[in-house]
Amino acid sequence: MATDSETDEPLSLDELGEVLAEATGTTLAEIKQGVEAIDIEPPDNAEVVSE
Repeated sequence: MATDSETDEPLSLDELGEVLAEATGTTLAEIKQGVEAIDIEPPDNAEVVSE
């Protein structure tokens, strides 16, 4: 399903979940549970770290 064309439409969240499930050998439900477990802060709340 991977292509290099910039004219392709982006995947929906369900389509991305299906691709990830197939690639990892898990179910779509497991992928969705994993996504819900990740707590991602909005960029404006992110901590800036300089190395």
